[in-house]
Amino acid sequence: MEFGLFSNSRRPSRVLADTWAHDIAEIEVADKLGLSEAWISEHQTPAELIICKAAAVTNKIKLGSAVRPLAYYHPLQVTIEANACDHLTQGRYQLGVGFGFYPTQMEQRGLDFSKTRDMMHASIDLILKLWNSNEPVDYDGPFWTGKGMVAIPKPIQTPHPAVAIALSKTPSSAELAGKLGLLPLTGDFMPVSRLKMMGDTLVAAQKAAGRPIRRRDLHATRVIYVAETDAIAREDMRKSYETTIAWEIANTPHHQVERIPKGGTLNDITYDYLVDTGNIFVGSPETVYRRIMDFYEQTGGFGVLMFHAGRDYATPEKLARSMKLFMDEVAPRLRHLNPDQAQAA
Repeated sequence: MEFGLFSNSRRPSRVLADTWAHDIAEIEVADKLGLSEAWISEHQTPAELIICKAAAVTNKIKLGSAVRPLAYYHPLQVTIEANACDHLTQGRYQLGVGFGFYPTQMEQRGLDFSKTRDMMHASIDLILKLWNSNEPVDYDGPFWTGKGMVAIPKPIQTPHPAVAIALSKTPSSAELAGKLGLLPLTGDFMPVSRLKMMGDTLVAAQKAAGRPIRRRDLHATRVIYVAETDAIAREDMRKSYETTIAWEIANTPHHQVERIPKGGTLNDITYDYLVDTGNIFVGSPETVYRRIMDFYEQTGGFGVLMFHAGRDYATPEKLARSMKLFMDEVAPRLRHLNPDQAQAA
């Protein structure tokens, strides 16, 4: 198992410049502690801008967009910018793609939201053609056209940077990931049962496409906070996560509905409920280890566990301490996990 960050870049009490500075500081900490990846959300601006700045203050960590809503952009432009990022990160760039959540973003661009998924699929097709062709590409598709297209500069990585795709509710993106060999990204709010379904769908699609079985490509995300004891960890996170819950219910309730206690409402989603039920992993190193092992077994396994980041959880100093405790005392007990060994058995 490997470890990373999913930097959600939502700090509503801060101006954006300060938000991004804190996001990058968290990625610096992750790089120094040996986490392998950081994925940065596209909310107000393409993540590639933040990625290039983060690359200047890190050394090894891979940096990916999570995700570029492909329907917004011409695929040639996405490819050119991806190649430029690959150079600016010295080969550490990863392209994460998806179709976005908000119809208004499509409407503002004069686009039809109902066609968003089809546009994403067509864009991935053209991006891969541009990366894999040795000749200029002519393309006359339902959404984009172009003649003699060449994405310059060519990427550093060969044949091209890794491509990841966001998985949300339906299995179609997991099927596409398995068919094309994409990395599947999942959010912190995804229920255990659906994460298992996505992993099973990924493996079935890999088999159908004749690809190697790589359930370890599945990326899982959870809020993770470690302190010396359960009581310290719970109190460190209490105020900040109660603020987070209130913001989420007011602004993105669609991410929270599946956390509602049976027979309850959104208002029954409390911090203590989420800690006690293992929706978020908060506690001592031993408690967090056991939470992760239960999660791993219930989901059928995954290869990358990502800290939900880019939020004002606890304090920056305590978050850095939490991440160090995790990497020192929890991560070594998890690194041997490989879901593909279980598949082979």
